[in-house]
Amino acid sequence: MKPISYINHKIKPSSMIDTNYLFIDGLSRSGKMSIAPVISSFNRVEHFKEFSIINKLLSMYEAGNLNKQGFRYIFETELVQDVWFSMMGRDTNTNVNDMTSLVNSPKYKEYLEREKREDTPDTFTEIVNEIKDRQLIFPFETEDFILHQTLLSEINKNFKYILVMRNPIDLVFTWFRSGRGTRLGTDTRYNKPAFQIGSFDNLYFSMLDNAEAYDNANPLEKCFLVIEKKMTRYMDMDLLNSSNLCLVPIENYWTETEKYIKRFENFLGTNRNESITNEMKKANVPRKKDTETFSIKANMIFDNMNKEYVDRLKKLCQRYETEISDVYKSNLITNYPRGQFKGLSVEVFSKVSAGSKYYRGKHNSSK
Repeated sequence: MKPISYINHKIKPSSMIDTNYLFIDGLSRSGKMSIAPVISSFNRVEHFKEFSIINKLLSMYEAGNLNKQGFRYIFETELVQDVWFSMMGRDTNTNVNDMTSLVNSPKYKEYLEREKREDTPDTFTEIVNEIKDRQLIFPFETEDFILHQTLLSEINKNFKYILVMRNPIDLVFTWFRSGRGTRLGTDTRYNKPAFQIGSFDNLYFSMLDNAEAYDNANPLEKCFLVIEKKMTRYMDMDLLNSSNLCLVPIENYWTETEKYIKRFENFLGTNRNESITNEMKKANVPRKKDTETFSIKANMIFDNMNKEYVDRLKKLCQRYETEISDVYKSNLITNYPRGQFKGLSVEVFSKVSAGSKYYRGKHNSSK
């Protein structure tokens, strides 16, 4: 069958369920998982979901492999389906060791009751009315989502966003430690779109205009190049000053958790309940500031990137400290003997600061 793309056609616009949508957004490894379960414990807030399909589609849209109509149709219908299925108890995650699992929600008994609903047209109408009457809030964890602020505003001007940002040194460190400098296009579990340009392979979409430099970079430098591009875009956004956005530097949230919980209550127009104490414990917040470990991470990075990239990383950190958070100041980094950490592996990086692990829905360093 011949493709019919030559016919002048449009996709009929979809209608989303009229409710409160919240997107907890930020770069991968920015700390969103320590915020989302706490937010989900609030009154009127549903348990959060990862919106991974949309993250992939946005990459394809920005790269030109998906047009605006196609993206908008999939996005709007996925939102309808996610909200509808959540209220029906359908497609639920019950893996006890997964943070997104309903088993780990303090509202699990309520969610379990939803599985008894029969799927009929009348049920759908009842669900829509229930959502409206209870003023429910549906949170989704996203990645690099609000970088597309113009498109999202066209879809719905009432979307709310919690933007989680993290010091660039911590981000570069955690990206490298989790293998993000080598996994794209080679690890089936890390199934983000990988792009090719000529002989350049396994490119992030953000590196399409910098393919040669990315290809020549070592794995740590690859992580830096992607983070530099994305963080600069985030800090350049007009949306940072919008009433629809709550900016959360993760360093501040970890050390001043109560302050940010109050901020979330005001931002969402709801409040916490007695379950929040346990959710905070599971998320391991609040935490102590650790300048010593931060200094070690910085020196490990500096010893394993070329000078140009090190200078650019320091400049990015200075901008972050000025505009976002100065909890960890680059001028207070302890200088270790140059070359002391040269050539270290991912395994050595992990010994300095292990990746987050979860056991029965909580942060756990011993499992």
